[in-house]
Amino acid sequence: MTISEVPSSTEMLDRYAASRDLWPGGTLAFWHGESAPRPERVFWPETDEQAAAVLAEASQQGIPVVPYGLGSGVCGGARGREGSWSVDTKRLIKMGPLDEARWTVEVEAGVNGQQLEDALTSRGFTLGHSPSSISCSSVGGWAAARSAGQFSSKYGVFEDMVLGLTAATATGEVLKIGTHGDDDPALMPLLLGSEGTLGVITRCNLRVWKAPEARWLRGYRFSTIDDALDAMRRLMQAELWPSVVRLYDPIDTRIGGKTKPKASRKQGTKRWYRRWLSEIGQLDPIRRRTLALPLALPGVVNRLFEGIASGCLLIVGWEGRPAVVEALTAAGRSILEERGEDLGAGPGNRWYQSRHAVSYKLMPVFERGGFADTMEIAARWTDLPRVYRAVREAVTPHAVVLAHMSHVYPEGGSIYFSFAGRGSRSVYEAVWNAAQDAVLAQGATITHHHGVGALKAKWASAEVGAAVEGWREAKARLDPNGVMNPGRLFVPVPPRDAGPDPRLHETDGLVRFPVAATPEERAEECTRLGVEQMFPWEALPAPARWTRSHWQVGWTEVSGRVGAQHVRLGRGPRSATGPDLRPWLVAHGDCRCTVPVVPAGERWLGAAKVDRPWEVARELLRSDLRPAVLDVVDGELRVGFRGPACRQLGAVASRWVPGGLTERDWEAFTLPSGPLEPCATTDADCVAVTAQGGLRRART
Repeated sequence: MTISEVPSSTEMLDRYAASRDLWPGGTLAFWHGESAPRPERVFWPETDEQAAAVLAEASQQGIPVVPYGLGSGVCGGARGREGSWSVDTKRLIKMGPLDEARWTVEVEAGVNGQQLEDALTSRGFTLGHSPSSISCSSVGGWAAARSAGQFSSKYGVFEDMVLGLTAATATGEVLKIGTHGDDDPALMPLLLGSEGTLGVITRCNLRVWKAPEARWLRGYRFSTIDDALDAMRRLMQAELWPSVVRLYDPIDTRIGGKTKPKASRKQGTKRWYRRWLSEIGQLDPIRRRTLALPLALPGVVNRLFEGIASGCLLIVGWEGRPAVVEALTAAGRSILEERGEDLGAGPGNRWYQSRHAVSYKLMPVFERGGFADTMEIAARWTDLPRVYRAVREAVTPHAVVLAHMSHVYPEGGSIYFSFAGRGSRSVYEAVWNAAQDAVLAQGATITHHHGVGALKAKWASAEVGAAVEGWREAKARLDPNGVMNPGRLFVPVPPRDAGPDPRLHETDGLVRFPVAATPEERAEECTRLGVEQMFPWEALPAPARWTRSHWQVGWTEVSGRVGAQHVRLGRGPRSATGPDLRPWLVAHGDCRCTVPVVPAGERWLGAAKVDRPWEVARELLRSDLRPAVLDVVDGELRVGFRGPACRQLGAVASRWVPGGLTERDWEAFTLPSGPLEPCATTDADCVAVTAQGGLRRART
């Protein structure tokens, strides 16, 4: 195939459309009269082979290639480049088939996120991926930047949803991995998060779920951030799996009026007065100057906000099958109401109705002579308060700053900072330098779901350190002439040693082991500490993401040496700092990794003799149950739960097992041993650990 067969354009408008993404730094430059670099030519491939042909020709000619989706990225990863070719995926828009038996869907990279979700909803399913940019972002962009949606605490981040992918590379190859084919599976975690530097992802096979039948949303007011964070941590480590957990800091809570009761008549008069002032503010001579003074004095404004702020709002929600939601919320409320004030369903429902509106509120700030931007990082539970304070302290002299905390997991979560400052390029750069330096200094990860792009490349390179060699090896294989999105993701920086592994605090729910530790050694150490592994995999590293359920956390931080340098990867949960290089690090060195654990608390185990037990096990998983134990021993189905909802969940499971479950002694149960490998079907020798299939476990 030649590139003459691929739809393309050299027209100015087409080149201009592919020159910018939604990076606020680019928008600031635009308001200062600076044009974004335009590509020389824009291609719209319609097949995998067409995409591979364009990349191969560009490689032969030494022409840089910038992959482009829907342009919603906020880090400059798809920004134009002089003399480049833009490979735009907007014509790769096939959806389907939706496999209602296996709960999977085939989707091309250019498909709009909201259109995909609408199509699934019409068939009674959901992807569970709900970024605020869902209506202006694409499936390929989600995969390329390791996106996370607002419901990641329940459904996982996007890479957890990918069972297979197809990608075109600059060598002219079309790679098919996972459920798509038998190409090297080690390339899957490298392509996901590669941001167009290794190839162009053209198609994905995704796991989907039945649309929730019930949804419970609530608001709680906490006196302090620390109290709220403690409640959030306990919810996740109790294996209650809420769909949404969002904490607004006191300033964000106060500015947004998020905990205010219903307006009285007097308050209604005040609102009328504010609307009248707003109308005055729209007069052009006034509008252009309304932000000049406050944004020129960020330190003063931050102190004023801190002076009037008190209390913070936590939004919590569960969704799924009604019986499961009822059991989980009952246990969750007992945790939340120890120190939180129940504000009713109003705050949660208001957030849910406006959850996608935030992406459209920034432009007025630029129009009035300022800038606005956001930064999302991630850290372990015990690090979150310290990182929050460090970033606020670093940014306060340069910009107004507020934050919310969301995307939480058993081992930690993400902080989403919002900045607003004077519309000066030097101020903008000072904010980012101060903020990202503070994040790295605290040992957290620089990005959770926005990716790296050009904006964060130098800090991303510092974070991964010498492990960048894993990406370089893949690049030498897939992009030998270095034409794929150069200057993005990773850039040359001075060598930076990660230093010794930080001490783990017991509340983080993590234990560190050598990768070579045996199951017996891990179990013995956990017993000594009074904890148990959430998912005691036979060996470390855990099975690949696409062969297990997204909520089965295999490992988090991995540390080891690459040459003379000490490296730590996964410094915050679900880091999006480029590809997942942890498997590469484990394969190339003597490593240690942290695995999630839970306190050895209340547990429940039930068993039953049933026909076709693996099919029953699969249906239990499809009913939103997430058992800690799910196995078949000598034809007997065994189902176990841990934590404060264990007995309620056991009762729900028993209703859905033919003949019910008989309670057994948990202590007498031993996990089966044997090798694990991907399995596409369930039968007498297969453990159904995902709703789509399972992990084959050898039986004797």
